[in-house]
Amino acid sequence: MKINEEHLSVRKTARYHTNSPTSKITSVNFVIHGYATLAKNFITEFNFLENDNTLIIAPEGLSKFYFRNNIGASWMTIEDRSNEIEDYIAYLDDLFKKIRSEYDISGAKVNLLGFSQGVHTAARWFIGSEYKFDKLVLCSSDFPKDANFERLKLRLKDNSKMFFIYGTNDKIIENSAFENAMKMLRENEIKFSHTTFKGGHNIDAGTVKMILE
Repeated sequence: MKINEEHLSVRKTARYHTNSPTSKITSVNFVIHGYATLAKNFITEFNFLENDNTLIIAPEGLSKFYFRNNIGASWMTIEDRSNEIEDYIAYLDDLFKKIRSEYDISGAKVNLLGFSQGVHTAARWFIGSEYKFDKLVLCSSDFPKDANFERLKLRLKDNSKMFFIYGTNDKIIENSAFENAMKMLRENEIKFSHTTFKGGHNIDAGTVKMILE
């Protein structure tokens, strides 16, 4: 049998969660969850950022599945990866556009944080987005090897900064993976700052708050 692979663009409803700022927004933070996580749970890890002037947006991966008697979401798999990457970049840009139409974020700092699997998603969105981010914060993952490093350099020249964070006791990803990722970034002449914290595979509130303030 001759089998042909074809593609069709379809309508898809995406879900995201936000907090509820009550005053003029001065800080916007997109937070991208890791594997097998739901956005409604992930956003609660950023209670330490909440105040009247801070908007936190947690988009959710487009694929959901059962995982260890729970339900989680994922951003992509290796299967049909190029289309999945294009789909989530388009989805996240549409979300940014919607946020701008619903909130007055003029003059606000806009930050993008990715955690674990969300690091690759955040990095690719930062590189491929039509929108500008002031800070890109990458927590507890390596860096996508197939990233467009020339495009990344151009984005970082536009008064944007990149930060690489990981815990010294991470049991999910070996520290050597972080070291190799930073070596790759340096070899590609990418400017970034990095810091470690005493902890595991998690969001470290003190480190993230220090970077985003």
